[in-house]
Amino acid sequence: GSTGRPKGVVMPAGALVNLLEWHHDAVGGTPGTRTAQFTAISFDVSAQEMLSALMFGKTLVIPDEDVRRDAARFVEWLDEHEVEELFAPNLVVEAVAEAAVEQGRALPRLRVIAQAGEALTLSRVVREFHTSAPGRVLHNHYGPTETHVVTAHTLSDAPDTWPLTAPIGRPITDTRAYVLGPGLELVAPGVVGELYIAGAGVA
Repeated sequence: GSTGRPKGVVMPAGALVNLLEWHHDAVGGTPGTRTAQFTAISFDVSAQEMLSALMFGKTLVIPDEDVRRDAARFVEWLDEHEVEELFAPNLVVEAVAEAAVEQGRALPRLRVIAQAGEALTLSRVVREFHTSAPGRVLHNHYGPTETHVVTAHTLSDAPDTWPLTAPIGRPITDTRAYVLGPGLELVAPGVVGELYIAGAGVA
């Protein structure tokens, strides 16, 4: 958390089911889709990785810890194990893109990347990596720990048109988001306020 001290949040099962059903409808994936189990168990995205695989019959592919910590080896592992879906924060997306470009690996089987946990920066190397495998889709997921994912944005299939930073997108199914002022009034578009979240995902 922002205090620097880890905090656990009890998440009701219904919130996770809502997220997983939304993910399946929005992102897709057929039984047998090879999904990397990359994120640490303490990161809320790990629940999305593991449970989406279990709920929808995907194949969860688990790298060794030393591979997980080395971008060059992780890219080789993604290629060798024909991973099709990856959940990872921006820092890892950037490192994977850089290592893949350096190695000349397009990773054509990697069709879906879902980023969460940080602002998604769309650097030159991330664009180059996505250009190398037409049809690969990059998703930006946003949400605080207390709600898991609440908004999502899917980048277009034209990396040369991407903005420098991806927007957080629109609320997922059964979720509402409001930007409110100091008196809890809705603010006009373009006016600074605080984001308030309601719906199935609130812990």
